[in-house]
Amino acid sequence: MTQPQSLFCLIFPGFQILDLTGPLAMFAAANRLSGQSLYALRTVAPEAGPVLSSAGLIVQADLSAADAIHRIGVDATLLVAGGEEAGMRAALRDDSLKGLVSAAFDRADRLASVCSGSFFLAASGRLTGCRITTHWQSAGRLQRLHPDVEVDADAIHVRDGRVWTSAGVTAGIDLALAMIEADHGRQLALDVARQNVVQRVRAGGQGQYAADLVDPTCDDDRLTRLAQAIRAKPDRDWSVETMCEVMAVSPRTLSRLCRSEAGLSPAVLVERVRLDAARHLLVSTRRRIDAIARQSGFGTHQRMDRSFMRRLGVSPRDFRARFASPLTEETVS
Repeated sequence: MTQPQSLFCLIFPGFQILDLTGPLAMFAAANRLSGQSLYALRTVAPEAGPVLSSAGLIVQADLSAADAIHRIGVDATLLVAGGEEAGMRAALRDDSLKGLVSAAFDRADRLASVCSGSFFLAASGRLTGCRITTHWQSAGRLQRLHPDVEVDADAIHVRDGRVWTSAGVTAGIDLALAMIEADHGRQLALDVARQNVVQRVRAGGQGQYAADLVDPTCDDDRLTRLAQAIRAKPDRDWSVETMCEVMAVSPRTLSRLCRSEAGLSPAVLVERVRLDAARHLLVSTRRRIDAIARQSGFGTHQRMDRSFMRRLGVSPRDFRARFASPLTEETVS
């Protein structure tokens, strides 16, 4: 009989309910479908008892963080949920939660986070050089707060050694399935996915869900003006010379501003703005894909296909199938 792995799920007032219930449902299904107690599931909060989620639902925490510190061992996983901003701020200041995360780094087999739960792991100061992910809306802020950590803004989930992190909300389900596969094999993970009507491995990265691949506002007004100019005419020839002319800067300054403000090269900045334009046209119109490729600045549908696959992990056709409304405008050739 397999010894159950202890899985402690850390929550706090204002936590995101799906960050908890999504992964828990996968682990509970693994127990049920295997006919074994593979995972011993416990919820942890600053204090044991009722914890109000951001959705207004109340979850009963089994253990206080102070109690959980003494129960975390080498067979344990600590999974940290994310939540709404005010709750996160308060939780990040809580000494008992800091102590629990520190104890997990010292003794646990695995540490994991869903969505903005990654901020707890990064705040420990124990992730220098580690690659992690979080919700696409929070990736920039996480990277700015912790420049010693590599934040992958596109990944659905990331494993770096014994640290596992996932993107926002439902990505916790993907994370749990990956853990089940690592612990007990692909077949059980597939059975759990089928039982819960989800994909074992989601196609593409979280960039396909982001509202904008380039932040429409930057601290430097010159780069904001450039991004706005590219958005207005994505099919223009956006050479380095053209961008420098719009910004009234040298090529060296252009490269420095793109790197410091957006974390991108000038060429990648243009590509991502064009991807944003193409994504909008794919979901809001029924225009032909080759026409969208021309209008968004890619020139040919082959070039747009390559860019979509490289940056988003899906083709334009698949992206449209997933996200387009049935009530879009008629086809324009």
